[in-house]
Amino acid sequence: MRLENVVAVTGGRLLNTPSISRFDSVALLPSKATRGSLFVAHDTDEIEEALKNGAYGIITDKQPVVTDDEVAWIHVKNLDAALARLLRLWLVINPRKFLFVPPVIMEFLHLLVSDHEALLLPAGTLEASEKILASKEEQIILCDDTLFLERIGASVMEPKKKEVDFTLVSDHLFESSFILDGVYHERVPLAGPMRQIFKEAVALLEAWHIRYTLSRLAHTPSFMPVFVDIFMNPVPFGSGEQVFVFCSDSLPADSFAYLNRIKWTESKLFLPTQIKFQCDIKMERFLYENEMELLDSLHTPLKPGFYIFAGMKSDYFFDLVGTTAEKTTVTKGLF
Repeated sequence: MRLENVVAVTGGRLLNTPSISRFDSVALLPSKATRGSLFVAHDTDEIEEALKNGAYGIITDKQPVVTDDEVAWIHVKNLDAALARLLRLWLVINPRKFLFVPPVIMEFLHLLVSDHEALLLPAGTLEASEKILASKEEQIILCDDTLFLERIGASVMEPKKKEVDFTLVSDHLFESSFILDGVYHERVPLAGPMRQIFKEAVALLEAWHIRYTLSRLAHTPSFMPVFVDIFMNPVPFGSGEQVFVFCSDSLPADSFAYLNRIKWTESKLFLPTQIKFQCDIKMERFLYENEMELLDSLHTPLKPGFYIFAGMKSDYFFDLVGTTAEKTTVTKGLF
């Protein structure tokens, strides 16, 4: 990338008259800087290390001390915005193949993908940008953030459609037995409300010829069952009579409707008033304005039953109550 193009694209101001005129790479961590790199400095304390590693330029929204006139020092008003524009320029020079994936499907992909030719972007602009800059031309880059893709000007490929060879053998609330592409999988941790989303994840992988494995399949944050004791302390899977189920409010309505099958025990649905929830789910509902109101409604000792929380992640909930969700595997024979 030529220096004048970087300055123009980022809307930056060149603070000196350097001897260099171009950059060979972009580095977001000082340890990743090499000879010829442009270092994106969120922290001025990292600049010295980047320079020692051979950086040819520094771009920052701080007020740096120009310590080496041979390298380029570029000041911008907003470094995050400048990084997005810098990625746009980088992608013009280094085209990449992007694919948008809905977040609920991406959760499964993180568990399934075993192919190095598929790159799953993490959450967070800085982390995702670092992955892109380290990517290879032959990789397919999967991202669940449409706003980020728009900001960096990514060329997103059209999705492919494929039917999955899937036959359900037995249906349990928190696990499924099925035949997938001729292979039998017995009682894996795949909840009924998530089966269709799982099939869409597999269809995507097969359509793009991305290798995958079911060996790490587990419940995802969008539908996370956690067994607890009467005082809301998480216990090993299947060992309690109280089950907290944490669901994303972005799940399809039929995923929630599936929960209507719970007939053998009491069930209660907890909803924040900020969520517009439109689903004909036949169970008692509790609407709450804030987290304290939610916690006050959960009287201990808890009665046996299902407590379903829409729009809340399990880790966040247990942080509120001061405990930690159990990360154990499904016990055979549950439900």
